[in-house]
Amino acid sequence: MLKKLSVIGLLCTTALAAKMTGNAAEILQTTDFKGGVSLPWHISESNEQNSWSEVKNGEYVVHMEGKGTNKWDVQIRHREMSIQSGHKYTVKFSVKASKATKIYAKIGDMGEPYGEVWNNKWAPYSISAGQTLNVTDTFTADKDYKTAEWAFHLGGELVSSLPVDISFISMSLTDPEFKPTPVPTATPARDIRVNQLGYFPNAAKKATFKVNQGASTTTWQLKNSSGTVVASGTTQPYGPDHASGEELQIIDFSDYTTPGKDYQLVAGSASSFKFDIGDDMYSTMKYDALKYFYHARSGIKIEMPYCVDSKWARAAGHTTDNPKLITGRNYNGPSSIEGSGGWYDAGDHGKYVVNGGISLWTVQNIYEHSLAKGTDDQFADDTMNIPESGNSKSDILDETRWEMEWMLKMQIPSGYDRAGMAVHKMADVAWTALATRPDMDDQDRIYYPPSTAATLNLAACAAQAARMWKDIDSAFSSKCLTAAETAYAAAKKNPAIYAPFGQEPGSGTYGDNYTEDDFYWAACELYVTTGDSEYLSDIKGYKNAFQMPVTLSGESNGMAGCFDWGATGGLGTLTLALHKSEEFPEVGESIKKAADTFIGVQAQEGYGIPLEESTYINEFAGQSEEITGYPWASNAFVINEAIVMAYAYDVSGDSKYFNGVTESMDYLMGRNPMLQNYVTGYGENPLKYPHHRFFCPQIDASFPSAPPGFLSGGPNSGCQDPWASGAGLKVNKAPAQKCFLDHVESWSTNEVTINWNAPLAWITYFLDSYNDIDPSTPPKNTPTPTSYTGGKVPEDVNRDGVVNMVDVMRIATAFGTVSGNVKFEPACDLNSDGAVNMADVMKLAVKFGYTYSL
Repeated sequence: MLKKLSVIGLLCTTALAAKMTGNAAEILQTTDFKGGVSLPWHISESNEQNSWSEVKNGEYVVHMEGKGTNKWDVQIRHREMSIQSGHKYTVKFSVKASKATKIYAKIGDMGEPYGEVWNNKWAPYSISAGQTLNVTDTFTADKDYKTAEWAFHLGGELVSSLPVDISFISMSLTDPEFKPTPVPTATPARDIRVNQLGYFPNAAKKATFKVNQGASTTTWQLKNSSGTVVASGTTQPYGPDHASGEELQIIDFSDYTTPGKDYQLVAGSASSFKFDIGDDMYSTMKYDALKYFYHARSGIKIEMPYCVDSKWARAAGHTTDNPKLITGRNYNGPSSIEGSGGWYDAGDHGKYVVNGGISLWTVQNIYEHSLAKGTDDQFADDTMNIPESGNSKSDILDETRWEMEWMLKMQIPSGYDRAGMAVHKMADVAWTALATRPDMDDQDRIYYPPSTAATLNLAACAAQAARMWKDIDSAFSSKCLTAAETAYAAAKKNPAIYAPFGQEPGSGTYGDNYTEDDFYWAACELYVTTGDSEYLSDIKGYKNAFQMPVTLSGESNGMAGCFDWGATGGLGTLTLALHKSEEFPEVGESIKKAADTFIGVQAQEGYGIPLEESTYINEFAGQSEEITGYPWASNAFVINEAIVMAYAYDVSGDSKYFNGVTESMDYLMGRNPMLQNYVTGYGENPLKYPHHRFFCPQIDASFPSAPPGFLSGGPNSGCQDPWASGAGLKVNKAPAQKCFLDHVESWSTNEVTINWNAPLAWITYFLDSYNDIDPSTPPKNTPTPTSYTGGKVPEDVNRDGVVNMVDVMRIATAFGTVSGNVKFEPACDLNSDGAVNMADVMKLAVKFGYTYSL
């Protein structure tokens, strides 16, 4: 059910009811760590390389390898509480350390003016090596501290010797007058998980039913808004689902096609959230997803009416953005650059050419794709409500130009080292705190030397922009093409200048030591724009030319997926498919093959996600760790794979690809074990608290909640942030789909970025463009596939209109079962003899490859 929600600026209500201690009420949500969870106690550092924390043997242990400069450079803190004037409080804590060290404890404001109501008279405590320090003290509050914290500072001058482990055993803060806030009534469990927006009438419609282990199938019912049963059936057994850690069954109600509002699925005592069946699920979301980029603009005031609600308005940030060259990088370039404009990369204030590249390309590709399909009027002038609306140019072109012009500024001028190459990034020298608007950012700004990857990102995007603007603004088009050709030539002269991996203060590294895919991408864009044989030769020289990957290279090497900022070869293949399909017919076949792989994964996943778990090496904070599960920004991997399926639908007209796209969105819109709609402002359980420095009411109630249309990065098996580890999410132990927290502090699972919102805008544009088309009908400008003209055939086990490997795998799952077994699936018994065996496999083989009209 489509529901745009306004999120109020309240502190997170994760607290349990306060405990009573004697005659006093306990204020802290967590007083010890015997349960394996530390939240809301969590670590905060100026540099992630300084330390890390974990709950071990019932204690909260901070492992310190570095100490920073100031005592607050390493700290743990408990927020989500308040202190009331005149109340008398009792403070208790027990802590020990592996070496002699000091700690500074303070209770007071968690933000400006940083008042301290208690702090041991401004003196630190000393801890002897191997000894437990037990502290009890009292204080009376001098005033109200409405958003307070208890923090232990551990860094800087307090540290005598490294490394050191500081172990917190217990803490307590009590107030005889404290009146706990009543715990809200819990939302009823929804064991039937659905797309909380809804489903297209003629597309696949599936839900996932969480059941107890060994549960038998049951009857499901679909009820309309008045409670009348309009469809029913029997759940399909699935069994244990590794990615969610749950036992599941599937509800397939694809045959029901009547549009309507507030439908609900029920099975036994379980029910789903309400949802719609209709063609308008994504009509508004596509514009909200694009509005993300206006909110991310640097160097311009965000104001009404463009920001829609005055609470989202803010002053211009970094209007004069002149970062200085970082020292110690063995690069002799300009001492500073003019870097105003562009899009902020994510929840911080950095701007990156590499990540900006894939983001810009994706949004520009929306325009190119819509132009090719004749649906570009949805992005015409005055459609997106941005400052440039009314200038007689497409609004989406205006938005992309804001970033393109900034990227052009990142090209090193002649006369300097690495002339023609592009600056890798520009950012603050240190991370700013949450609840910091761009105009409040007082950090020094620095830029980092050019890299080969950044240079090729500039070449690709500028070449793409050149052909888009050719008949609209020829001067800007020429400027872009010159920059693209210059950058490509410079990259060829400097093919192996790589940004480092690991972490740096104040910005992400975007390290990448493999750029052959970036050369291929840039060559594809330049060839389509210019037709120059040099670029065609380079395209053909790439070892994976004309291919769509299903496993990534580069920084994400080994992860399942098609492309990301570090593995861009697939972008070049999509460009060739859109513009040069007759010259390179093999690109269409490769795209279909990749899409088939993703759909095959989808068919094997209990929640219909096209992303399979991968084993990969995670490099973070100077450490390498092998992880099995989902990568950082798994939701972006899902939606990028959906783009490949959309292109496969363009190429083939096969409805299975359209259904693959919609089922991918089902997962993001709430058909997942978290019951989480991963987009702000949509669904019954929308994303509320993304990691962002401006949209952060959990940190400061005066800051606004996020506007609608922001996509979270989502489950991340790395669990790198302290909030995730503090919640007890352990690397390689927690189910991949449950490694997520909707909290502003969980930057490894809940950040929002330009390169994740760009594919959200792409897919919502695509789905809304085809919202009134029966997916069994080929899309515009695509060949008609060879079809089977009969009715539904038994060999199409999953009833998607095609007999393919998805059906083979479904039969393989049920192979060897007989009627009455839990795993027996009647649809796989093609000859109706009560068993799934080789006779059924042979029957399917006869029809393999057929498509037909649903």
